[in-house]
Amino acid sequence: MTHQRIRVVRLAHVYYQHPNLQTALDFLGDFGFIEQARDGVGKVYLRGYGEQPYIYVAEQSPDDSRHFLGAAWAVETRSDLDIAAGVDSATPIRKNDGPGGGEIVSIKDPNGMFVHFVHGQELRQPVTGSSLPVLEKTVSVSNTVTRKDRKGDFRRFTPGPSPIHKLGHYGYGVPRNNFKLTLNWYLKTLNLKETDSVFNPITGDDETCFLHIDLGDQFTDHHSFFVAATDAPHAFVHHSSYEVNDFDTETLGHDWLLKKGWKNCWGLGRHVLGSQIFDYW
Repeated sequence: MTHQRIRVVRLAHVYYQHPNLQTALDFLGDFGFIEQARDGVGKVYLRGYGEQPYIYVAEQSPDDSRHFLGAAWAVETRSDLDIAAGVDSATPIRKNDGPGGGEIVSIKDPNGMFVHFVHGQELRQPVTGSSLPVLEKTVSVSNTVTRKDRKGDFRRFTPGPSPIHKLGHYGYGVPRNNFKLTLNWYLKTLNLKETDSVFNPITGDDETCFLHIDLGDQFTDHHSFFVAATDAPHAFVHHSSYEVNDFDTETLGHDWLLKKGWKNCWGLGRHVLGSQIFDYW
């Protein structure tokens, strides 16, 4: 059965279950998340300083493993929830219990991974200009070899977590024989569009694809979702990523996490595709 594409406008939040919830919350706090609310039955809602009422939902795992329970996308209209509810694997449209309220519906992709769609959330007041949280004690400018706009002033920073603005992207590794099926499902089910692909000249196939939200003439992030072909027998979440303000903020957050005793997964660098600076934990 063919359905209309579900039109999404941004990523909203992700869901994780942790075997030691308190340890996870300690890490997430040092990472830069702000606790917004607890629902009284085990879910903890964490936010950044952007407009989303929360961007990360943490809860206790039922076993000794960590589990990813999917990501939620904010949809363009209430009708998009109806379209999502018409997908074969869909739940009924239901009340969203997290901060900001609204309604939500969940479906499953070809690998059994949850994809959630939310509409009608009350957003936070955007933080702009001088209200932006920064770690620099006195906001200044960077000098370059050709421009010296900062004369006689020194840049000083306050150690601490790197303030998070928003959820940036997430993605899956999937079995190699399921890569094309998974990619085509996301392209046909949501208004996502290929931005860049990684091609394997030996096999003659694409092995990773980065997808952006297609909003026509409106610019969107290089990618909000990606899928990669792997030799793993089952699909797994590769990572979720969060946007911070600048390089100084990111490196200060990196140092803060090291000082707190957390283990770095893959240190600071810059991606070729998308050009963003990364820091994996």
